[in-house]
Amino acid sequence: MSAKSHSVMIGDLEVHYLEEGRGQPLLLLHGGTATAASWGEAMPRLADRYRVFALDTRGHGRTSNPLQQMSYAQFADDVAGFVAALGLKRPLIIGYSDGGQTALEFGLRHPGKAGALVMGGTVSRLTPAMLEGLRSWGFSVPGEVDLDRLAKEFGPYFEQIKLAHSHHYGPEYWRDFLKQISRLWLTVPTYSERQLASISAPSLVIMGDRDQLGGIDEADRLYRHLGAGELSIIANVGHEAVNKPLFWDAVREFLARHDERQD
Repeated sequence: MSAKSHSVMIGDLEVHYLEEGRGQPLLLLHGGTATAASWGEAMPRLADRYRVFALDTRGHGRTSNPLQQMSYAQFADDVAGFVAALGLKRPLIIGYSDGGQTALEFGLRHPGKAGALVMGGTVSRLTPAMLEGLRSWGFSVPGEVDLDRLAKEFGPYFEQIKLAHSHHYGPEYWRDFLKQISRLWLTVPTYSERQLASISAPSLVIMGDRDQLGGIDEADRLYRHLGAGELSIIANVGHEAVNKPLFWDAVREFLARHDERQD
C-alpha cells in the first residue's frame, strides 16, 4: 500500500494531503518549511492501524495561501476545516515543531474535536534559547530573513525549500514564504497556565533532551499544565527527535491507549 495524493477545498483554501491506511483517522502535521512528504517513512508504519492523513500546511507544498500570511491559530482552524470537510470523527493528531504548535492551538480552539494530541518539539512561549537559535539561522526580525546566512546554515535543504513550495505561486514564491515563516516563528504566542489547563484532550509532549529550540524545561512546563498531559524525553538528540525510533515507540504506545480499539 502507498499513500495517495488528494486535495480538498475549504472555503477559498486548497488543501493538499496524502492518505494511506484504514481505521481511526490520524492526522500528521509537519514542521515549518517541510511538507506532507516529510512523513514518508512514518505513514506506512502507522497505516497498519490507522487511516493516516498527512496535510500540507497553509502556504506549504501544494496547499495554497490566499491570505499570504501564516499563524498557528489559522493553521489550527484549517485543520478543523479539513476534519469537517472529510467528516472525520475525533481524529488522533500528531504534530511536530510547527505541527506541534498547531496541535496545541487545535486543542485550545477546538475542544472535544481530537481524540488525542501529540506535540513533538513544541513550546509554550518564545524562549531566549529559541530566539537565539532562530537568530543563528538568519531570522532576527519578524518578516525579515538573512538569506545568505540561512543558505549557509541550511545547506542543501535551502534549495529543497525553493522547489517544494513553488506549486501555487511560482519559482520565486520562496522569498515571500520565508518572510512569512520569519514572522510566524518570531511571534510564537505565550500560553498561560490557565490556557494550557483548558486543553482536556489526552496529550503527549515529546522532546529531544538536546532540542536547541525547546528543551526539557519547556517540555516540562507544557506537559505539567496541560489538562491531561504526559511527557516523553528522547535521549541524546536535538530538534530532529522525530527521526528517532524511540520517538515513534513512545507515540505508538501513547496512541494505543487512546484510540478506539484499545486492543
